[in-house]
Amino acid sequence: MASEACECGSGLKRAFCCGADPAALAGPEALALLEPAGTEVIKLFNERKYAEAEAQALKILELAPHMRQALRVIFEIRKAQSNTRAAEVLARRLSELPGQPAIVAAANIQFAQLLVGQGRYADAQPPAARAVIATPRDATAQHVMGVVLTETQQLAAGERHYRRALALLGRADGLVLANLAWNLKLQGRLAEAAVLYEQALALRPENKRGVGGFAQVEFARGRHAHAVALLEDGLARWPEERTLRLLRAMAALAAGETAQALARLDDPPDKLLPAELCLRGQALARQGAPIEAIRHFATAKKIMRERNGLTYDEAGMQARAAAARAYFTADRTLPLPRAPQTDEPQPIFLLGFPRSGTSLLEQLLAQLPDIAPADDASPILALTARIARDAGDATPYPEVLDRLIVGEAQDLPAQWRAAYLAPLRARGILHRQRYFTDRHPANLWHLGLIKLLFPEAPMIHLIRHPLDVALSNFAQDRRLEGGADSSIVTISKHYALQMEMLRHYRGQLTLRYLPVRYEELVTAPRAVLARILAFIGANTELADEATLRANAAIAPDPTPAHFAAREAVHQRGLYPHRAYSAAAPNIFAEALTHLAPWIEEYGYGAAA
Repeated sequence: MASEACECGSGLKRAFCCGADPAALAGPEALALLEPAGTEVIKLFNERKYAEAEAQALKILELAPHMRQALRVIFEIRKAQSNTRAAEVLARRLSELPGQPAIVAAANIQFAQLLVGQGRYADAQPPAARAVIATPRDATAQHVMGVVLTETQQLAAGERHYRRALALLGRADGLVLANLAWNLKLQGRLAEAAVLYEQALALRPENKRGVGGFAQVEFARGRHAHAVALLEDGLARWPEERTLRLLRAMAALAAGETAQALARLDDPPDKLLPAELCLRGQALARQGAPIEAIRHFATAKKIMRERNGLTYDEAGMQARAAAARAYFTADRTLPLPRAPQTDEPQPIFLLGFPRSGTSLLEQLLAQLPDIAPADDASPILALTARIARDAGDATPYPEVLDRLIVGEAQDLPAQWRAAYLAPLRARGILHRQRYFTDRHPANLWHLGLIKLLFPEAPMIHLIRHPLDVALSNFAQDRRLEGGADSSIVTISKHYALQMEMLRHYRGQLTLRYLPVRYEELVTAPRAVLARILAFIGANTELADEATLRANAAIAPDPTPAHFAAREAVHQRGLYPHRAYSAAAPNIFAEALTHLAPWIEEYGYGAAA
C-alpha cells in the first residue's frame, strides 16, 4: 500500500518515493516556498547533526518528493549506511531532476560514480553522457566519461575524454594520467603507458591501483624484474593491499614459483576472493593436488553465484543461437551480395572456445613478419548494432540483411568491411602486413556476417579436448558471455552450444575452414604453423623449431594483452583433466553429459 515504507529502503513511504505520482508533484512555486527548509537541512547535515537532518529531510519529501536538497541529504545518509539499493534509487532520482547545467552535471556525475564503484560501467554510461552534455567543459565529467568508456572497451573514445579532461584542467593530474595510462595499456601502447604511469605516480605516489597498473604494463613489456620491484615496494607500503598481493602471486606462479604463490595467498579459503581462490587452485594443481585445486575453483564459483548473482542465461543464449540458425541458411544467404576482394589487409579468424589455445596460436603467428595480431579488438559486434540503421529498416539483425538484395543496399557489405577495418587501422594494428589475426570469441556467432564481408577469409579452428577446455575455464576468474562461467556444467553447456553453432555454419556456408589441434600445436608448433601458412597461401619463411618454441620474439606494437602472460611453448596443458579423473573418477560426470558428443566428434575417444 502507498502508506507502507518503500521497498527500496530509502526511509520514505512508498507514495513519496518509488510510488510517487509525477503528475501530483509540487510545482516550482511550491518548491520555492520550501527552499529555506531545504537550506536548513543541508546546514544540519554539514554540521554532522545527521539524525536531525534525516528527520527534517523526510518531512520535506512527504510534501515534495522531488526536493533536491532533501533528496541529497537522504542519499548521503543512505550511502554512508551502505544501503546500496536505496542510495542507487535516490541517486538516479537526483540525476533526473531538471535544473541548471552545473547542478544537473553534478548529480549525473554522482550517479555515474556510484555505478562505477559497483563495477556497473555499462549502466554508468547514460548518466556520464548526460553530465558531459550538460557541462562539456567540466574536467570531472570528461574524466568520468573516460573511465566508463575505457571499462566498456570503447578505448579510443575513452582516450579522447581523458585527454580532454587534462586539457580542461590545464595541468597534469596524477589520477587522470594513471587512468589514461591504463587505457593505453589496454590498447597495447605499452611504451606510452609506461611514461604516463611514471608521471602519474610521481604526482600521486599513494595511488595503489596505479602501482598495480604500472606493474602490469612492465610485465607486458617483458620487464619482469621492474614489475616485481614495483609490487614489492607497493606491498611494503600497503601490506594488506589485495590487488598488489594477487599480482605478486601471479608473477610467482608465472615464474614457476608455486610455493611462493601459495604463500602469498595463505589465508583460509573462506577468506579469499574468487580471483585469489582460482590462482591458489592453479598453484595447487601444479603441485599435484587436483582435488584440493578443484575445491578452490568450486568455492570461487559458489561465491560468484551467491554473492555476485552470477547465473547462466541459458534461455537467452539458446534463443540467440536459434535466431542465428533460422536466418543463416544456405537458401537465405546465397542471394545476399558479398563485398568484393581488395588489396587491403586480410583477416585470419582464429575460432575456438575460450582457453582452447587461440592466444598461443596468435602469439606464434605474430612472430611472422606478414601477420599482425589484432587479438579481440574485432569491431564485428559494433557492426551488428549499426546494420539496421544503414539498411534503412527497423527490422532487427540478422533479418534486416534481406534488404541487401534491393537497390543500392547491395553496396553495404563493402561499406561494412571498411567500417570493420577502420578502427583497427586507427589503433595502429594494420601496418604493412598482408594479414592480421582476429580471435574475438563473438566471431563464432557471426560467421554469416563475416562471410558477407570477407568471403574468402581463412578460419582456423583451435580444437582442444573439451574436458580440458571446460576445466581451464572453470579454473579462471574470467567472465564468459551470458554468465556461462558460473559452474563447470554451465561452461560445458555453453561450449556445446557454440560448437553446434559452428557446425551449423559449416553445414550452411562455404567456409575456408581448417581445424587445428591444440595438442599438436604444443608438441609440434613448426609443423602446425607450416600447415596453417600453406592453407592461407602465405609464402613466409618459418623460424626454426627452437626459436618458435621459445615464443620470445619482440612483442608487436600495439601489444595484445595476452602477451603479458606469454611463455615458452610448454605441454602442461596436455590432458590435465586426466589427473582429476584419476583422483575422483566421477568428478566430470555431469559435464560429460554435454561434452561427450564433442569428445567423440573431435576424435578424442572415450579414454582420452
